[in-house]
Amino acid sequence: HFGPTTAQNTYVIAQALRKYLKPGDEIIVTNQDHEANVGSWRRLEVEGFVIRDWQINPETAELEPAGLDKLLNERTGAVAFTHCSNIVGSVHPVRELTDKIHAAGALAIVDGVSYAGHGLPDVEALGADIYLFSLYKVYGPHLGVMVMRKAVNEQLPCQGHFFNVDH
Repeated sequence: HFGPTTAQNTYVIAQALRKYLKPGDEIIVTNQDHEANVGSWRRLEVEGFVIRDWQINPETAELEPAGLDKLLNERTGAVAFTHCSNIVGSVHPVRELTDKIHAAGALAIVDGVSYAGHGLPDVEALGADIYLFSLYKVYGPHLGVMVMRKAVNEQLPCQGHFFNVDH
């Protein structure tokens, strides 16, 4: 899917999840992410969704998988995290994280904006349900790209024109 920006694509997915999940469900975000991968999720708090923060280790500025383990539970509906930090440059073990997220029954939403310019991500191998990046990071136009697993795309409510609902 193409959209005007990665931030806008994230907003569209957040709106779809607003109808897919139910109030009280939890969405995990990190404090190592860009605003584009956090702000749209935080806006859902006013509708009763619980936003939980996967905090970096303050001594290393790294996200540690054990920190995610402490947050995942039966109410977790989605986890949004970055493939590569644009702050400290660390590349996260995406497959390890998506496996944990799926084991908890949640969706794995990966912000690849800071990674895609350094290597072509194999979304299938990474296990991401939704993978987002920006074409301008790879010398393309200022558009956002969102890759979704077909099954996830079919489950989420349509956010486009009404005549596309069944397509």
